Formats: sequence, structure tokens, C-alpha cells
Amino acid sequence: MSGTDSHSSLVVVVMAGGRGTRFWPRSRNARPKQFLAIVGEETLLHQTVHRLEGHVAPERIFVVTTEDLAAETRRMLPELPEENVIVEPEGRNTAPCLALALVEIEQRFPEGVMAVLSADHWIGDREVFLEDLDTAVNHAAKARELVTFGIKPTYPEIGYGYIESEGQGPVFKVKAFREKPPVEVAIQYLASGRHYWNAGMFVWTLADFRAGLQKYAPEVLAPLDAWVEAGADPAALSAAYSQLPRVAIDVALLEKAASVAVVPTRFRWSDVGSWPAAIEFQVPDGDGNISQGETLLLDTHNSAFFGGKRLIAASGVDNLIVVDADDALLICHRDKAQSVKQIVERLKADGRDDLL
Repeated sequence: MSGTDSHSSLVVVVMAGGRGTRFWPRSRNARPKQFLAIVGEETLLHQTVHRLEGHVAPERIFVVTTEDLAAETRRMLPELPEENVIVEPEGRNTAPCLALALVEIEQRFPEGVMAVLSADHWIGDREVFLEDLDTAVNHAAKARELVTFGIKPTYPEIGYGYIESEGQGPVFKVKAFREKPPVEVAIQYLASGRHYWNAGMFVWTLADFRAGLQKYAPEVLAPLDAWVEAGADPAALSAAYSQLPRVAIDVALLEKAASVAVVPTRFRWSDVGSWPAAIEFQVPDGDGNISQGETLLLDTHNSAFFGGKRLIAASGVDNLIVVDADDALLICHRDKAQSVKQIVERLKADGRDDLL
């Protein structure tokens, strides 16, 4: 679908407040995952915004981030108006994030259709992505339904929530949102052809989003509406924000709403959630090794080396991930990469803020 009738009303909200602790030691509090060039030469944040070039005007692209990341976000995206970087006083999950975006954006584009994207996902096939986006925008505008995107599963992933669909396409009804499943259930989902990974990307009109929050999650919206009515003083936002629950938009709204649709995506997608996921984008050498930076490898197989300023030399090792940063070095087995999050938690418990 070309969507020529759709993207004149489109506004895009990019959620960019996440931390990506599984990419330590490269990701830090001041340099989170979306600020890293994990896949390709550009950072994930740059890729997310640049993917929209020529399709959405810069003044209609908004980025929501936290106070400590706002200056760097603006520096990285000079093409966006400064006021289009919406600043949360603190991260309180996706429902408050998007409710804040709503009350900010509806002042300027009250008739808008909002697309919600994440700053730290990788998406291939730009033209196909834009076509799928237009399909969702047109459906949201005409059918007045909340729309989500479903990623066709390629293996029985247990780390994602799933969307169960019903009816006829190209836009299906959502029958149910399913929690992260055990592996035997994930295998059933994979075989069904009706279940999709929930990628956390959405499209809805601003009016329908407001109506949905008012009906199903008024506690997320009311303090922000009161803040706007009182003059939207930035200094008063923290007090309003502290009243908001820490809740995901899926739980606050989508799982409760009566009419939700899903667009099965045709583009390639990855949440690039860990170092092993980053490895998938690299071409290994004849021994199965991935090397970024200068390496000297002897009798080394199926390992990944993300180098920094110095040479990494390895001999006689297999299935390792090595990540070099200026002040820290990560070495872990490829099967234990999820434990990086536990390393970060241990550093936090030990008070090593200099490494976080």
C-alpha cells in the first residue's frame, strides 16, 4: 500500500530512554545501546530516525528520552527541532513515556496519527518497512483501531511476548496477547502460523490513544493532563511524573482494549538484545570468528572479538565473546552472554558507578 493519503497526518514517536545493559562494557548509563553503532556504521538511534527520511518531515518526528540523555540525543539529531526531544524526568516504563508524548504532541498535531518506534531495534528492507508502516497508519486512521506490528517468528523464542491473531489479512484482529512462553509453548506458537513476536511498535490516532488511556488507564493520563492544564511548566513535570505508575503500554492499554489489530510485518527485524544478536550481523571468517578492530587469532574458533584501541590476541580458544573498552574487558562464553546483565547488577551492588 503506498499510503499517499496517510503520512501527511503521521507523527512518529521514537522511544529512546532505554539502557541496554546486556551490551556492557560498551553500553553505559551515559552511552546506552541506542547510542552505539552495533550494526553498521551508524548508531541504532541514527538508523531509526534516518529510516524515515523523505517519508516523515523532521518536525513531525519526536524522540522521548530521559533528562541525562537529552543533550546527547539533541546533539546526535540536529535535523530535529530541539523541542521535539521530549524529556522524561525519569524512566517509568512505556505507558508514561507515551502518555507524555501524547500530551505534548496533541497541542501541535491534534489530528495526527502516531507511530511508536524503538530507538534500539534494527530493521532491514527500508522500503518494505515504510510500506508496512503506511498499511498500519491507513488502518488506524480508517478503522479507528489500535494497531500493533507482529514479527513472524523464525524460531521458538522464549524471551518475547507473542500476539495471537485471527481473521483475514492484510491486517488481522488481535485475539490475545500472550506472555513470554516456556519453550514447549513457543514451539506450538511457531507451528500455528497465527502467533507473532510482539516488537513493541504501535500505530493509533492521537484521539483514539487518548480515549483508550482515559477508559483503561486514567491513572497514567490524569496527572499529565492536570500538568498541562496548569500551564505545562517543565519544572513541575517531575511532581506530576512521580504520580504515574510504572507500567508498560501493553499491560496498561493494549491487553484491555476491545479492538486491537496487528499488521504482520514483511521486513527483517531484530531487537539486537545481546552480544550474540550483534554477532548475527557479521560475516565470520573460515574458522567461524568475528573480528572488529585489530586481532591476532591462532587456533581459535567460533569466537567474537569486539576490539577497541589495542590488539586482541587469542590462542586455542573456542566459543568466546571478548569486548574491549577503555576501562573494562568482557570475556564470556557465547552461551553465557545473558549473564552480562548480572555483571552489571553486581557492579551496581559493589558501588562501581565508574564502570556503569
